[in-house]
Amino acid sequence: MTKKEDNKSSQDLQEKLDEMIKEKDEKEQKETKRENKSTDLDDIESLKSQITKLEKEKNELTEMAKRAQYDYINLKVDFDRFVRQTQEKNKTIAVDYLIEIVKKFLPFIENLRKSLENVAKSSQINTDLSQDPITKWLQLTYDNFIKTLESMNIYPIVSVGELPDTLFHEPVSTSTIQDKKMKWKIIQEFERGFFYRKDWDTKVINTSKVIVAN
Repeated sequence: MTKKEDNKSSQDLQEKLDEMIKEKDEKEQKETKRENKSTDLDDIESLKSQITKLEKEKNELTEMAKRAQYDYINLKVDFDRFVRQTQEKNKTIAVDYLIEIVKKFLPFIENLRKSLENVAKSSQINTDLSQDPITKWLQLTYDNFIKTLESMNIYPIVSVGELPDTLFHEPVSTSTIQDKKMKWKIIQEFERGFFYRKDWDTKVINTSKVIVAN
C-alpha cells in the first residue's frame, strides 16, 4: 500500500469515527431532550395538581369566611334584639312601678281638686274665700302635685268640652242640656283621670269618670 493510499484510508476511518461520534452525540441529545420533556411534563402536572389543591383550599376558606360572617351577623342581630328587649322590659318595669306609686297619691290629689271646686262654687257667694290663706295653700299644693306628675310624664286627662274617648273617659251618667253645641260632649268631670305618655308609649293610669250631655 502506498503512502497516499494509507493516508486516504486513515482519513476515511477518521471520517467514520467522526460520523459515529456525531450520531452518538445526536442520539444523546435526543435522549436528553426526551428526558427533559418528560421531566417538564411531570413538573407541569405537579404544578397543576398544586394549583388545583390551592384553589380548593381557597374556595373552602372563602366558604368558611362567608359562613363565619353570616353567623356573626345573625349573632349580632340576636344580641341587639336581646339588648332592646331587655331595655324595653326594664323600661316597662320602671314605668309600671312608677304608675303603681302614683296610683297611691291620686285619691289625695282628687280630694284636693274637689275641695278647690267646692271653694270655687262657694266663692261665687263669698268672694273672700278665693283670697283665704287655706284656699291659696290648697291651690298651691294641687298645682305642685300636677307639675311633679308632669315632670314624670304623667298628665291629667282633659275632659270637659270633649267628646268621650273610650280609652280615657268612663261616662257614669248623662244629663240634659240646653246648649246643642255641647250635645254628646262631656259637661262635668266626676273624677279626674291621669295617663302616662312618653314618646309613643301611652298608658292610662285611671280613666276620667264623666257626665255626658244628651
